[in-house]
Amino acid sequence: MLEKLRLFLVVIEEGSLRRAADRLRISQSAITRQIQALEFDLGGRILERSSAGVRPTKGGQALAGKAEMLLADYDSAMAEVRRLNRGESERLRIGYIASAVQEYLGPALAALRRSYPRLKVKMLDQTPGEMITALRRGEIDLALTLHGIDLLSRDFYARKLATVRSVVALPVSHRFATKRKVSLAQLKGETFVRGTNEAVPGYTERITQFCRKYGGFCPRLTAIDKATSLVESLALAANEEAVSIQPAFISHLKVPNVVMVPIADAGATWDLFVIWQPGEMSAPLRTLLSELNLKS
Repeated sequence: MLEKLRLFLVVIEEGSLRRAADRLRISQSAITRQIQALEFDLGGRILERSSAGVRPTKGGQALAGKAEMLLADYDSAMAEVRRLNRGESERLRIGYIASAVQEYLGPALAALRRSYPRLKVKMLDQTPGEMITALRRGEIDLALTLHGIDLLSRDFYARKLATVRSVVALPVSHRFATKRKVSLAQLKGETFVRGTNEAVPGYTERITQFCRKYGGFCPRLTAIDKATSLVESLALAANEEAVSIQPAFISHLKVPNVVMVPIADAGATWDLFVIWQPGEMSAPLRTLLSELNLKS
């Protein structure tokens, strides 16, 4: 049917079956048969013939307008699929935790760019809560996150990338600021920063679990509502003499008046996950997962 429509449009453009046959390099009788078959399918004439050539009927004019849009959409879709299959001009959208991206995604992304030099990679620094929303809306293809895995694993593919030890972010004047390590039991009596479920789902429950299991106490929690980033949150917490338990990969962050001290309790760990959309994967996404040693 699509080829019949293309032929019909050429006939209209040329205004002559003979000129259309010459342009398409087929016989005039072949064009006539195709037009007749199209008219049969549509239940009426779409061309008026005369000694001067051919022109569309009223129905033919309506068909021409619809056919042009239909064929344009079809050609665009086919071209896009071909580009996707070749990995050309494709966009891979990745949501990530800024403090973890270089250590855990950096080498794999470098290898991906070597394999697909024309690939457009869009990196989005997002909170775990924002990643959940973006995944559900189809706004990102892959996420690197610590939190919300219980909310995502039913609807998305998820693989653990790493298990990470904990550090405690302390005010620089804190009595433990110069320690090489500190146990959670030693932090009993401190005020701990809590997280909102919108931004970091499950974070507060995780901290509470750490303190109860390894420290033997229920933590006193405080919210830092003014912060727009992790660095700002840690700085504000230090100003209020509060402490924050975080994965060790944040240790490289430079936060004013804050020091990071490793947590001695070996079981106080975080699982870092890679999460991606279900369904057919593009070749670049498959390559990235392979570079991360994750099986699809």
